[in-house]
Amino acid sequence: MFKIEERSSALESNGKIQVELHRGAKYPHRLNFYDKPPLYDVSIEEFETSALDRLRILAEIESSAARNRTWEETKAVTSAQCEKYLPLKSSTAVGVDREAQRRTDHLGHFVLRLAFCRTEELRRRFVKAETTLFRVRYETDDSTERESFLNTRDFNWIAVDKSEKDKYKQELLSYQGRADTFEADKYYKVRWTRVPDLVDRRKVLLKGGWAYVPSREQSSIVYQEFETHLERDLLVTARCMPRLDEDTRLGGILDNLSQGFLAGVSSEWSAAPTDINGEGIKAEMVDDLAAKHFPMCMRNSHQRLRADHRLNHFGRLQYGLFLKVLGLSVEEAIIFWRKSFDRINDDTFNKMYKYNIRHSFGLEGKRANYPAKRRILTSGGDPGCPYRHFSPENLQSALLSTYGPQGLTSTDLYEVMNTVKGGHFHVACTRVFEITHSSSGVKKGDGIGGGESVTHPNQYAAKSMELAKAKEEKAMEMSIHCSSSSPTMSIRKRSSNGVPDQKAEALQQYQDSDGHFTLVRNFRLADLVTIMNGVCGSLSIFSSARYLLNNDIDNLWWALSLPLAGLMFDFLDGKVARWRKSSSMLGQELDSLADLVSFGVAPSLLAFVVGLRTYLDTVVLTGFICCGLARLARFNATVALVPKDEAGKAKYFEGLPIPSSLGLVAVLAYWTRQGWIEGQQGIPWGTLTLWGEAGGRGELHVVSIVFALWAAAMVSKTLRVPKI
Repeated sequence: MFKIEERSSALESNGKIQVELHRGAKYPHRLNFYDKPPLYDVSIEEFETSALDRLRILAEIESSAARNRTWEETKAVTSAQCEKYLPLKSSTAVGVDREAQRRTDHLGHFVLRLAFCRTEELRRRFVKAETTLFRVRYETDDSTERESFLNTRDFNWIAVDKSEKDKYKQELLSYQGRADTFEADKYYKVRWTRVPDLVDRRKVLLKGGWAYVPSREQSSIVYQEFETHLERDLLVTARCMPRLDEDTRLGGILDNLSQGFLAGVSSEWSAAPTDINGEGIKAEMVDDLAAKHFPMCMRNSHQRLRADHRLNHFGRLQYGLFLKVLGLSVEEAIIFWRKSFDRINDDTFNKMYKYNIRHSFGLEGKRANYPAKRRILTSGGDPGCPYRHFSPENLQSALLSTYGPQGLTSTDLYEVMNTVKGGHFHVACTRVFEITHSSSGVKKGDGIGGGESVTHPNQYAAKSMELAKAKEEKAMEMSIHCSSSSPTMSIRKRSSNGVPDQKAEALQQYQDSDGHFTLVRNFRLADLVTIMNGVCGSLSIFSSARYLLNNDIDNLWWALSLPLAGLMFDFLDGKVARWRKSSSMLGQELDSLADLVSFGVAPSLLAFVVGLRTYLDTVVLTGFICCGLARLARFNATVALVPKDEAGKAKYFEGLPIPSSLGLVAVLAYWTRQGWIEGQQGIPWGTLTLWGEAGGRGELHVVSIVFALWAAAMVSKTLRVPKI
């Protein structure tokens, strides 16, 4: 019934442009039902790029739906995005590589199928967005090319002949038919289940299970066919996914694509100074604003929302009104909350939350425009005021982890906690504001201006954003004014771009001096003491190697003794730093690296030297070193989260500290004294053969289990060792 007609000329006698179909064209039409997968090799870069370009468009389509845009607005926005990221010219266009464009479109669609076939929710959202994209292309396609595309597929519609049309004339006219064009209008009949949208809108006549569809509504059949076809193919793809999971290169890419879609990858907002003014805030901006400008109460709400994907009713009300006053419109608020509650479907969100959001903006119910809540202190429930309702330990940890990057130190924390103990919670909040905005010129006692204390969350956030904007404008003016100045001045002024001045000055010392041995001259005395720890560990390693070469027991004793000397230097470097009241940014990093050498690598090599030399022994010892490395990295990253005492020192270690490995070194020294080492009496407790023959790869010394347990204790989150 529907055939492709080969045309050899581009023009008919009436002058109308005809679509020229090339026999060798792989993609003869702009429209595509994506029946056949791309059976050709592509690079990883092309694989990812084609999907990302398409993903931007689909995310914008979802955003349009969340913003309640009309169809014409959605079509205009989507067309503009397509022109920018995924151009797809018609077959009559000249001067473009149509095959390349359609190949990219084809590839991107199938890559996203792989990313979105995994769950029912992802499949539903993908089908909805893809169907909208197809509809946009269908409506903007050249009519002749569109007709040519339709002729290539059998949609199983039946043309209604004249006698049948006349039989139901009056009924057909009652469904928005026009009597003057009735004779010229064409009708098709299909099973009513194929056009549920038309049935729902009462656009078609129903007779005996058949829907009589006028030609002007023919597109609904096409859209429904596309949607049904895609749903079926996604299920087929999902069943094939276990085979694809064997390719480790693609797993991360596909995960990022699906997560990017859920997060709204289409956003192009960047935190430009002109945008951070409390007006016209976008949903995508909230994460960045929360990290930089929100008070503790609202930041706590934001963090809980991101972690738990939920807030209770009063928490949503407080936080929602706070964002509203900050400048978040109702459309952006709906988008923000929809993305935050990403574990529920659209229907549940609309029923449970959308009305309340609109109600808070005065668009529902009694249409009262509610102000933001200010009585956080008296709220005993969630979220409440952290300064009043958090325990002292939790408050200290929360303040350091939240505001540490903005300049809050343990010394400052002691002052803040004393204010909290006195019950002056708003003063504590104001003091935190002063400390974290000191780089913007705020001094102790200034408050949020004129000595005024913080009494409202929006007061805190608005002033913070105002200071940030003024600071960036000043930095921009300074950059222009000093563009011809020395590189040194340029580097120092740039510290206003987010790097604290003290940190910038600490870094500057490595820029201000030239010549040989500059790095050494910049070391503090405490840094040199720390390096001696690393020297001891390195000498222990070489002494172990010498013992393996010449079997001289003196070398082994040196190797066993030097880590203890390293511990002494590790203890002294902090004492020296406090004595000299001088430290550098290198100190913490040097300390971790030296500890890894002296208390991680050196003890592991000693264990190998005394006899833990089987294949599985070396695996355990390698794990021991890596756990020590992970322990040190975690300590550096999370030390601010550990509760502090009144002096600002951590109360305990999370997991065994790596210097505790000297306990194992002491055991090895005792064995050496007793002769219980390789080449003498042998390692105590012997070996276990886990698989294979004795002496093979499956053999393990029982003592290695102790090293494995010790390694696990170093990376434990629940084991807490009190500090001495």
